[in-house]
Amino acid sequence: MFRFFYTLSILFKYLFIFIFLKLGLYKKPKQKILKNFFEEAGGSFIKFGQLLALRVDVLPKEFALELIGLFDNVKPFPYSLVEETFLQELGATPDKIFKDFQKKPFASASFAQVHGAKLDNDHIVAVKILRPGIEDAVLADFLLIDILAFFADLFFKIEALPWKEFAQEFKRWTKNELDYRIEAEQMEKIYKTAQNDKYTVIPKLYPRLCTKKILVEDYIEGIPLSRILLGLKDGRLDEEKLKKRGVDLKQVTSAMTRELFREFFVGDTFHADPHPGNIIVLKNGRIAFIDFGIVGEGLKYNKSSFVGFVKAAADINYKDSTYHFANFSGGWLKNMIGSALPASVAQKNVEDFMNLVSDYFSQEVEKIAVDKRKTLEMMQEDYTSAFAEMARAAKKMRIKLPRETVLFVRALTIAGFLAKQLNFKFKLADETKKFFKEFPEKLWLKDNDNAVPYRRLSHEKAIEQLNGWLTYLIEADPNLYHVVKKFLNKYNLVDR
Repeated sequence: MFRFFYTLSILFKYLFIFIFLKLGLYKKPKQKILKNFFEEAGGSFIKFGQLLALRVDVLPKEFALELIGLFDNVKPFPYSLVEETFLQELGATPDKIFKDFQKKPFASASFAQVHGAKLDNDHIVAVKILRPGIEDAVLADFLLIDILAFFADLFFKIEALPWKEFAQEFKRWTKNELDYRIEAEQMEKIYKTAQNDKYTVIPKLYPRLCTKKILVEDYIEGIPLSRILLGLKDGRLDEEKLKKRGVDLKQVTSAMTRELFREFFVGDTFHADPHPGNIIVLKNGRIAFIDFGIVGEGLKYNKSSFVGFVKAAADINYKDSTYHFANFSGGWLKNMIGSALPASVAQKNVEDFMNLVSDYFSQEVEKIAVDKRKTLEMMQEDYTSAFAEMARAAKKMRIKLPRETVLFVRALTIAGFLAKQLNFKFKLADETKKFFKEFPEKLWLKDNDNAVPYRRLSHEKAIEQLNGWLTYLIEADPNLYHVVKKFLNKYNLVDR
């Protein structure tokens, strides 16, 4: 309970600061005040601030850039607690397990800190140790985050994603990050698919030394992307200085997006949290991904339709992209219509209906794309907000995105945001085309990728759902209602 009341006192402190700021009695940039709040609150709030730093659809760009500083080091905990954790988890202190163990951490974050160590064969490893007491602190933070999200939805509503959903998403991911056994399992999957990759390095894991609170992996020599971003921001670094150190920013941005595509499409497990603290920049355009607390899985069904959607979107082909979009995420709609139509009606009629809906949807998407093109270019919004608006339009058609897709788009959005900070000329569409040229789908796409399990509803149940949908459309989208009703009138499925 101490943690709860401590954080609550900090919250009130900064509430008064913002009131004084509003009255002109306090002078400091708002974005710096917000960053100071997250730093002082610590724990989950630093993580929450990091998440906000990568969402320009939630916060203005100047706030997002300021919060990138949260990816830098947090005050470490003492070595005595490191020894205590080792005794609890492995039954021996670090000096008994490693040939050499650096007592001073080389990195310290909100949930953990990382020490350098040597194995018996002199191989250098990084040892990540969970911050003692963080589990209890996180539970107290979750309660406050829920309260803040409730009031934020009342007074500071955002269109892209309700604060309540934002908080729930954050809590779900954070719980996984408190168990390194989950991270180790996820890390192994990605490591196996990237061993021979020429652009990306995934650290090797040492399972014998990994527990719930300790993770041991290869040490990666390089520059954290978070430090590069901060250096570019405060002027200590520029493109020429980085080139002298073997870092090409254009190659780095390409490598980030390429790796996410490779993991999602080719490897079936992808790093879903590619924030700047989790990316190490190496020489010759290579990068390393670390910290696999949040990962996603590739699509189990309809992967070829999602490929079609991504490729058509890169070509700015709205009609084809929305058709594929409806195909890979419109399972419920297709199932309902297919079940509402008598079994004597040919499957082609179901496809005709889906094409009709897709054509209508493509017009909606084109309007959204035209409206958002400028704000995307200027990074006043990000790809997530554009995708979220498209998803909201799809909801009217009872099209629901698979969770894996939402997670992948979020990860791709983070990479796109970071890429824009490193190279303003970066274009995600160009990188998408480059990926499919290097990895043609015929090399990795399986023949049964479209084999979605079909579960036909009873005819009566389908008619009931269809009538409910039409009733909803009368208010939600009258134009779509008339398009759908005209098609269905041919089959006498609903009341005229």
